[in-house]
Amino acid sequence: MPGEEETFDSEEFAPKKSSSGFKFKLETIIPIIVIIGVILLIVFKTNVLSGGIPLFEGSGVSILVIGSPSPETVSVLNDAENKDVIKQWRLQNVEAIEYNPKERIKPYDIIILDQSMSSDKSISRTIGEALDAFVKSGGKLIVVLNSGIERTGSSDVIGWTATIGDIIPVTCDYGIYKVPTCKNTIRVDGFILANRSNSKQSGYKITYGIERVPALETAGLIQTETYKVGVVGNEIAYLVDARTGATYPAIIEKPLLLGKVIYFNYNPGKTKTLLINTIKYLK
Repeated sequence: MPGEEETFDSEEFAPKKSSSGFKFKLETIIPIIVIIGVILLIVFKTNVLSGGIPLFEGSGVSILVIGSPSPETVSVLNDAENKDVIKQWRLQNVEAIEYNPKERIKPYDIIILDQSMSSDKSISRTIGEALDAFVKSGGKLIVVLNSGIERTGSSDVIGWTATIGDIIPVTCDYGIYKVPTCKNTIRVDGFILANRSNSKQSGYKITYGIERVPALETAGLIQTETYKVGVVGNEIAYLVDARTGATYPAIIEKPLLLGKVIYFNYNPGKTKTLLINTIKYLK
């Protein structure tokens, strides 16, 4: 009506809030949460914040060698040809990682326990537990010959089951005259054959294209130490003594839910390609 003040409903003409506003916020936040989660996962895995492996490096693996490996093994690890496979490697004796071993081995992709050049084959309880936890959380471990069969300061312990746990693919049994097989060193002049009856993926990758080492009989024989260990894993290759015809496990893997363990029952530096193939497989 003329002269009457016209009124309006403020809510009717106010800008309406989008019903999809909350949805829009979620769509914006979720990718950010995912990115943060990925960054935290990378930081955790690479141990960047605790001074571990630098985040942005080559595609090769980082290796910690515990013990005293053979000169042949050191030569393979140092070979410039293998820099695409081995990003970096470090040698530490057992005493150097005695304090807080879980944190000291955590930054590495592969641990090699190799005391083959030392008469002392012992590791402490804490190191054994750290290796077991490392593998069971997804880490990779290589054990050479009878490294780690004894516990420091404990005469009542012999064999990997007691020192490291059930992750090792071989056992130390009592042999003739009640001597533990992992203490009875056998010297062999022989050759290594791929175990083609093993259809496991690891066997094909490690011995891919390799049937015999040395490949030619004219190349001579491999001189190495070995042990008559019990096999509780997948035998990838075996060692033949050319003089007696006796056979011994050479490379063995034990299937695990997480992580991988490879055991070498000879000096792995004697077979450069098999060692590098193993590192590539574990990578």
